[in-house]
Amino acid sequence: MLNENKIKMMTKMAIYEKNEGRRMLKNARYYKGDYIAFGVLKSFIATTFSYMILVVMYVLCNLESLVADINTMDYAVIGKKLGGYYVVMLVVFAIITGLVYAYQYDCSRKGMKRYFSRLNKLERFYSGQKNKK
Repeated sequence: MLNENKIKMMTKMAIYEKNEGRRMLKNARYYKGDYIAFGVLKSFIATTFSYMILVVMYVLCNLESLVADINTMDYAVIGKKLGGYYVVMLVVFAIITGLVYAYQYDCSRKGMKRYFSRLNKLERFYSGQKNKK
């Protein structure tokens, strides 16, 4: 005989596992600090490449004025400005990335708790059926 509640529960679990379960299981392999640190590291690498692209684009767009003023530029000041902007950009993106990855990890943990509670409920249902037989 089919149990309607069991079918609903198994359907919900299958849908969750198919959609969000992949990401959930990937996140479950890490501790929270490791997951956030890995995300921040990826953000550092992406930020570095994007900053280099921005600097190259700026140089290419203003190449004529930069070549005209090449002898009068103070390269130490320019280097300090570029380094300062890079550090500020890294810090801002690291904070944003840390917050986003912490939120994602917490949400996936909540989803995992819900998923495992449904699994336990399903297991209790099956063990209850075995005891009746």
